[in-house]
Amino acid sequence: MDIIRKTLKKRIEERNLTYKEVSERIGRNPAYIQQFLERNVPAHLKEADREKLADLLDIPEDQLGGKKLTNAAPEKSKMIPEIDLVAGLGGGGLATIEMSSHNGISFAREAIRDYWQLPERVLNRMGLQPSAVACFPAQGDSMHPTICDGDIVFIDTRHRVPSPPGVYALADEFGGVVVKRLEVASRPGEDPIRVRVSSDNPRHTDRELTLDEIHIIGRFVGRFTT
Repeated sequence: MDIIRKTLKKRIEERNLTYKEVSERIGRNPAYIQQFLERNVPAHLKEADREKLADLLDIPEDQLGGKKLTNAAPEKSKMIPEIDLVAGLGGGGLATIEMSSHNGISFAREAIRDYWQLPERVLNRMGLQPSAVACFPAQGDSMHPTICDGDIVFIDTRHRVPSPPGVYALADEFGGVVVKRLEVASRPGEDPIRVRVSSDNPRHTDRELTLDEIHIIGRFVGRFTT
């Protein structure tokens, strides 16, 4: 197996995807990727397929047989997507989630309005990989002073259960996104598991939901205040 196929195979495994899923996601028949990897058919990826795979799997296109980029633009794998939604008090609409695994969440291209790049030392200090981080603007005062209206909220999308307790972004019942403080309220072994959903601003009331009633998108890791 050549280096291109080894790179592609490794990345697919890292993303916990099947060959069939990847094939269908790039608009090919379900056996396309398996045939390319195991039967060398086709011998080389077409440019359109290469672009889709590079975008889907966060692989530099030159590692899939494309021409190496010579400009100084940052690699896409090091860029953090800013999602076109509003986090806070139920405002805005939940962005389309393309993939969800223990390695993080990927969002549909049309839901991404811009990209951020954080210094590597900052990411290392927080133990983060750019591919697992997303950000979006917050709205409202429910988490004041921890998070203020207009802050850009950064989350680690690998964390989708409220353990340890802390601040998380979650989908609300109206299809929006809110940022709240979560803590397991039930006793060990109690079923169903109940979660306390609270705000840092005392003007907003707390409530309890079962774990099945909440959809956590990620754990809050930082903010950029304008």
